Amino acid sequence: MLNRLEVHSTWNGLVQAWKPVWQASDDLERWAALMPYCDRLMGLAREGEVTELVAALQPLLAILDGLQSPGEPEKEAVDRLLPGIFGVVREVCGESYRRNAERASAEEQLPLVVLLTTHTEQAKELLLQMEHYGYRFRVFADYREGAQFAASEQAVAVVVELRPETAAATAISELNAQRLKWFALSERGDFAQRLAAVRDSAHGFFVAPLTVNALVDAVDPLAYKAKDEPYRVLILDDSATVLATIRKTLSQFPNIHIHTLREPALVLEAMLDISPDVLLLDFHMDGCNGLEVAKIIRQNKAFESIPIVYLTSETSEAVQLEAMRHGGDDFLTKPISEAQLANTVISKAERYRGLRKLMVEDSLTGLYNHVKTKALLQQSLLLADRQQVAVSYAIIDIDHFKKVNDTYGHTVGDKVIKTLARFLRQKTRRADVVGRYGGEEFVVVLFDSTPADALARVELIRQGFAEIYHAYDEGIFSATFSAGIAHYPAYATMMELMVAADDALYAAKRAGRNRVAIAEHSRV
Repeated sequence: MLNRLEVHSTWNGLVQAWKPVWQASDDLERWAALMPYCDRLMGLAREGEVTELVAALQPLLAILDGLQSPGEPEKEAVDRLLPGIFGVVREVCGESYRRNAERASAEEQLPLVVLLTTHTEQAKELLLQMEHYGYRFRVFADYREGAQFAASEQAVAVVVELRPETAAATAISELNAQRLKWFALSERGDFAQRLAAVRDSAHGFFVAPLTVNALVDAVDPLAYKAKDEPYRVLILDDSATVLATIRKTLSQFPNIHIHTLREPALVLEAMLDISPDVLLLDFHMDGCNGLEVAKIIRQNKAFESIPIVYLTSETSEAVQLEAMRHGGDDFLTKPISEAQLANTVISKAERYRGLRKLMVEDSLTGLYNHVKTKALLQQSLLLADRQQVAVSYAIIDIDHFKKVNDTYGHTVGDKVIKTLARFLRQKTRRADVVGRYGGEEFVVVLFDSTPADALARVELIRQGFAEIYHAYDEGIFSATFSAGIAHYPAYATMMELMVAADDALYAAKRAGRNRVAIAEHSRV
């Protein structure tokens, strides 16, 4: 990485050392005082891989390297070179150069998708759109070259157009040998061709023409794999031996986090702190039994769907049925086999996570729904109060969305909503909350974010979304959104924050739409 401060400082030193040389060009000692600055500047340029500065300095260093009896000709030659070097130094030390360098570095880190096709002209629009969706995208008419490039750059996916006159078969063999995921693209989508693609280990199949929405939906799970949190398992048993045995068995699974408890009286507090995906509950404990503990847990609405698995030596069918009727989900009879324990815990946790996902996610976009978003906002505000940090709350609304539905149809409108949802998810941090409030309205909760930070980030999202094209039967169109931002603690309660952001949103719409406004008290 280029050290711009040192470049600037070294250049200033070079200029100061040049003045004495210019006044007495035949003094070799004055030239010797200049040379270390020139050498250091070249070293910085090479370390930072700034080729334009290296090129600008090479003629200067060539003159200095051959210097024996300096005089006016050498002074005049260097004097002609210095303005050009200064121009390059000023450029590379400037803010725009830094942003361009950071952007190029970021682009190199974007996931790569490669398309092998003879229809390169038709892929130009796809090329532009994939860049807006956060991908590097390359198109090759030469299938062999494209396959080699995909292998060398570790592409997340390759799309191969199946045409008899191409080297598709060779390219597919190369991709399979490199264990790269590839998708078939064909004008035909009949069973025979799909079967052949499956037998060639195709990861998926597209029927031409290939659309950006179809491609993004297919490659997103490969490029942006969701990292699920480990399953949280709470074990309540008054036997230290049993707890140690179960912990030893389940600790073999890295996707399981184990919490143990020996005191039944602490179970509600533990449930609140841990939010377990499964509760393993001893049926017989001193002072109470598991059935009574289960009844207490089920009285709390927040815990009514968490799976409860009894650990028991009880073999009475009547007792087991009674326990199941009062909130139990399964029985594990002691001694418990390791395979049965692991299988029961994982299957119950998976099912609970799946059901909970349906309860908190919006069905169209996969974002948090209205109810869950409000709950997470409240949690964020409580945490912000404890940690004394700021929270910014943004409401986003697609401009003239009714016109989109009326003009292009509700199916296309749904695609616009899904595109914005994906864009928001991709451009926000893991700690942020992104939810759909319904219709064309979205919410982003930006934890530990000042109004200025939030404005900059939402502005980038707004600009990027406006550059995306959406397809319909007769062509393409673009859409924009307006947003309002409010800030905690300027607005101290959740309701005040939401109302202020809503007011800011309508201010943005009144000002002409396609813009972001900040609530008055949130300004910095």
